[in-house]
Amino acid sequence: MTKFEMPTLMMVSHGNSGNGGDPAGDLARIVAPDWNGVVSHGYMRSKPSFSSQLDDLKNAGDATRLIVFPLFFSEGYLVSEELPSDLDRAGLHDAVVLPPALNLPGFDEMVARHVRAAMARKGWKADETSVFLVPHGLKTLTEPLPETIQFGQRLGHICGGAEMCIGNIEGKPSLTDWRDIGSRKNALILPMLAGGGMHAREDLPEMIDAKNGEEIEILPPIGQWAELPDLILAEAERHVVRFGGQAVPLGPTGHDILSEQVARSA
Repeated sequence: MTKFEMPTLMMVSHGNSGNGGDPAGDLARIVAPDWNGVVSHGYMRSKPSFSSQLDDLKNAGDATRLIVFPLFFSEGYLVSEELPSDLDRAGLHDAVVLPPALNLPGFDEMVARHVRAAMARKGWKADETSVFLVPHGLKTLTEPLPETIQFGQRLGHICGGAEMCIGNIEGKPSLTDWRDIGSRKNALILPMLAGGGMHAREDLPEMIDAKNGEEIEILPPIGQWAELPDLILAEAERHVVRFGGQAVPLGPTGHDILSEQVARSA
C-alpha cells in the first residue's frame, strides 16, 4: 500500500480586518501543533486570498490531499457556491469541505455549555434571560436566516427556559433593536463571528449601547472559543483512515483518494 502523508488542513474565513482580526490565521496556528500535516489558511474577501493560497499549496505539492474548514456560521453563497467553485477551478476535485462551524458535530452542545456557564456566573435564571444570537448577516436581509432560526431552536431546547433572539450585525433584524426584540430583563449576547475584528470590537458594542442599570453580558466571538479547534480536528480526522503508520486520506465520497483517482483514470 502506498504510504500517504496527512492531508493539508486549510482554514477559510470571510475576511481579515487587521488590528487583531485574523481569524483564519489564528485558528490555523492553534490547530497546527495537533495536525500531523500541513496547515494553511486563506480568505474569501481579503488577503491572503483563498485562491492564491490554493495556488501556493499546488506549487508546493501540498494540495492533492486537502481538507478545507469554512469558519462560517451559515451555508451561504460563499460556502455553498463560491468556495467549491474556487476548488474546481484549481482542479482540486478531491478536496473535502467540512461543514461550517454552525453544523459541526458538538457545536450546539458547546454553545449551550457557554450559555449555561454565563448565566450561572451572573446568577441569572434562564426564564429571566434573553440569549441574542448575533451573526454577521447581510445588508439585504429582511428576516433571520433559516439556519440561524433552526440553531436558536436547537439551542433553546438544550437551554430550556431561556428566550432565543436574533440580531444581525448587518440586515434585519438588527442588533441595534435588541431592546425591542427581547422580552427578558437579562441580555446574553452571543457573537456568531469568526474573530475579534472590527465587528466584534467596535460595531457590536456600539449597537448594544449599554445603559447604566441594564443587565448585559457579551461573550467572546465563537470563532475564538478554546473548544472550537477540537471540534474541527475531530471532524477532519473522520476523513483520514490509519493503517499502522500509514494515513490514507478519504475523499468526498468516503473512499480513499488513491482508489478514486485510479477509478477515474481506468
